[in-house]
Amino acid sequence: MKKGFRLFNAYAWGIAGLGIFLLATNIPRFEDGGHLAEVLFLAVLVACGEAAAVPFPRGKGTASMATPLILTVIVLYGPAVGMWVAAVATLRKRDLSLEVPTTVVMFNRGVLTICAYVFSQIYFMVYGGFGNIEFPKGLVAFILAASAFTLLNACLIGGGIALDMRVSFSSIWRRNIVWMLPNMFALFPVGALMVLVVQQTSPPVLVFFYLPLIVTKVSLQKYIDLWETYNEMAAALSTALDARDSYTHGHSVRVSEYSGKLAKLLGLSDEEVELIKYVGLLHDVGKVGMSDSLLKKEGPFTYNEYEEMKKHSEIGADIIKVMKFLGKGEQWVRHHHERWDGTGFPDRLAAEEIPLGARIIACADAFDAMTTDRPYKEKMSYEEAKEELLRCSGTQFDPKVVEAMLKIIDHELLRK
Repeated sequence: MKKGFRLFNAYAWGIAGLGIFLLATNIPRFEDGGHLAEVLFLAVLVACGEAAAVPFPRGKGTASMATPLILTVIVLYGPAVGMWVAAVATLRKRDLSLEVPTTVVMFNRGVLTICAYVFSQIYFMVYGGFGNIEFPKGLVAFILAASAFTLLNACLIGGGIALDMRVSFSSIWRRNIVWMLPNMFALFPVGALMVLVVQQTSPPVLVFFYLPLIVTKVSLQKYIDLWETYNEMAAALSTALDARDSYTHGHSVRVSEYSGKLAKLLGLSDEEVELIKYVGLLHDVGKVGMSDSLLKKEGPFTYNEYEEMKKHSEIGADIIKVMKFLGKGEQWVRHHHERWDGTGFPDRLAAEEIPLGARIIACADAFDAMTTDRPYKEKMSYEEAKEELLRCSGTQFDPKVVEAMLKIIDHELLRK
């Protein structure tokens, strides 16, 4: 059993266990049938809000649209009712049909129960009771407690995803959480207004509050869709480029994978690792400006042909520099054919003058070229490629990058 898997399971069941304890020690009591009917109606609204959850860009988590309704239930009916509604009404069809692992389902119940409990305690400490809300003290209490609920929920879920994916918490926070917090915080006044409206009327009126929740869901979903489209466009462009030459089919994907592994081993941040994967995918995008006769030539290039081919790194840099995210890797594309000894192109940079990202992509690119059949040569074995990398270490390649590449070959590729 992998260490990361064991850590996630221990963490998940620890959270679930605390949630079960809180539920077992806070059994709801209802004054009469009408009181129970109100709570059941609100639970249905929570379930509907949960059904509109937005998936995270990274990992398997989602952002729920039911939070304001859960907080409304806690303020109106107390912590016991609120915790049980948070834990039970948020169960989805996928949870009940066992499409989602039991560990994850129980972990999510625990997170929501703990967060509901923390909300109730902070609200009570600031406001002094449940069942109503009066302004401005009630609004202050609600916003403080809702902030604690949201941040604690984000931290607990983010920690779980980080352990499950075996990545840093900070990368999950940046990619999955920080961008949606403003949208979630903007719903706090809506939650407080829900409490006030129910005080003055009745729970069915809350149906009309679904409009701001729907607007929030649409805005978050559009962000996710835009990110996925960005990913798909990058992948489609690299696939189209590789398709021009059957011998390099899949080359860009492999360079991307090797570059990501190298960046991680060399201690780059999670954001840089993610960026270099995309840049690795498009490192040869400048070849779109090359003719098929040049790209598919089976023999050695003439001097003029070689000079023409060398332009692809500068063309590629010009292409990606206009992209907001990928533009940060412009210099990596431009310089991925520089050499450690200063005899590469286009600017004859040497050693650490060459951006680290470019040194990484250069090694990944060369290794895949060595271990892939080409028109003019047969592929090398991994052992032969290791010997070639060592031979060129300190002349063509950065020695530290070569050392990291050898670890990947020994620990991952040769063990397959």
